Amino acid sequence: MVKAERIIFLVVLIAVCSFNLPASRAASVLQISNTDGGQVRALVIGIDDYQHVRKLKGATADARDIESTLQAMGVQDVTALINDQADRSTVLREISALVERTKTNDLIFLSIAGHGTQEPERIKGSEPDGMEDVFLLPAFEPTASGSQQRILGSEFNHFIKQFELRGAKVIFIADTCHGGGMAREIDPRAGEMSFRQIPAYTLLADTLQPVSDPSDPRSELDLDHTAFLAAVDRSTKAPEVRIPGIEGLRGALSYAFSRALEGSADANHDGKVTLKELFANVRQVVYQLSDQRQNVVTMTSPNLSPETDIAFALTRGVSLIQGPIETSQSPAPLPSAPAAVTTAAPTSAPPIGAPNTTRTDAPIRLAALDGKVNYFAALTPRDGGVQSVQPTDNPDLIWDPVSHDVISWGDVVAYGVDIADLATVIDRTAAVRALKRMATQSPQVMRVSPDDRQYHNDQTVEIDLSDAAGRALVVFDISGNGTIQMLYPIGSDASPVQSASLRLPLRVREPFGADQIVAITSKQRMVELEKVLLQVDRRRASGQVIKSLQRYMPSDARIGSIGFFTVP
Repeated sequence: MVKAERIIFLVVLIAVCSFNLPASRAASVLQISNTDGGQVRALVIGIDDYQHVRKLKGATADARDIESTLQAMGVQDVTALINDQADRSTVLREISALVERTKTNDLIFLSIAGHGTQEPERIKGSEPDGMEDVFLLPAFEPTASGSQQRILGSEFNHFIKQFELRGAKVIFIADTCHGGGMAREIDPRAGEMSFRQIPAYTLLADTLQPVSDPSDPRSELDLDHTAFLAAVDRSTKAPEVRIPGIEGLRGALSYAFSRALEGSADANHDGKVTLKELFANVRQVVYQLSDQRQNVVTMTSPNLSPETDIAFALTRGVSLIQGPIETSQSPAPLPSAPAAVTTAAPTSAPPIGAPNTTRTDAPIRLAALDGKVNYFAALTPRDGGVQSVQPTDNPDLIWDPVSHDVISWGDVVAYGVDIADLATVIDRTAAVRALKRMATQSPQVMRVSPDDRQYHNDQTVEIDLSDAAGRALVVFDISGNGTIQMLYPIGSDASPVQSASLRLPLRVREPFGADQIVAITSKQRMVELEKVLLQVDRRRASGQVIKSLQRYMPSDARIGSIGFFTVP
């Protein structure tokens, strides 16, 4: 649990077409377009099934997600290479063919999800640390023949330069990792996490003959019309994460990028997604989905301006509605902007303690560390279903019957939780799942400072919000055992916020474990939501809060949902 320090530091930051057809015959469809007038093309690579190194679990789903999203939004030139389709000769052939098809003013998406690593640079002085990023293909192994099954970062730069020479701009998404560090240590009782990086190796015989040209760029900084998004920095591992409502594991960057393509990155709803909007949206969504284990790295060519350069545009096309039309009913209005968080209009506050009928779409998977399931026979969560599984069956929560600690994805959520109190932790897990889903749709930028470490009793943590000027703000905390704490506004706190940035200092207190800080901003003050949060303050009511958010959040709401972790 945290305690607000009631000293608020305000910091000013310099911020960085539809068709009129009868609604009975057509529906509005959001499509990607290129403001430069050219075509949109893509090459998408996803690899899980490595033959000689550890397999991955979500990279092929990442590639399929980006592929299907682009196709659903009207992009016709999309090539996907999945698993063994992505051998070196095929990758080189397909990217060369894409270069040949590229015309002036085209927009090219290149994405790869899979294992990455680093090797000593071949172009001296091209990288600050002397190491080059490398992308591994399915048959890679550190042998003479296996060494050919990789793509060097300099080779991707070679092809990107070829696209640029044809007058195209490029967006490159690398959902891999190349370093070996972690943002936060993993509790040893948790199951093994999946990372997109393999241990270092030595190539005793390297038979790779890189694709190169004397005019190739020395580094990414020598390119002219390219934007890069990388899952993590060069020294951090990229985990495969759980996405609310989606089976299995995924890469947070690929998932966030797909949702950005669908419109969530269009912060001002003007139909044009600038590089700044794209970067800010993807960074925040990944930060939230990974429980702060990932910080996406973004970069552009030096002559691009993220503030003004357009990544892509979103327009409204038309698709015919099949089947009979009920002319006696009024047609539904066409949406005028990309989807945001939508709720029913506010009415009156629900009585505190009323049953919450809103349940998650999948039960919370609960395991005991010793594998026994009889502990949970009498569990009756109020807001989230529960399913008893084994510790090896990808549980959402692991309960340690010795210490009574509850662990989730490598972090201790709550310490010393008796069986009788497990239900509120399950409800809290269901609530956080719902919050992550909401926050992906329309994120509010926020960060934990100074970093993502574990914090101890009496230490100070700061929550930094950006792009909040002129917006009403509500901030609350959900502790590991489901206790709600209202943090803002309290007393004379300003609403709306007067400055572009707000810093909220918090002091760590019991109960220790996970704290989920939720910030909601809107152009209108959320009076009814504030009333509900004050009513449930200091109570275990995470499910009630979710129900209230669904009822009272305005349609223009932005939501940030980030956690940090405390220890005794």
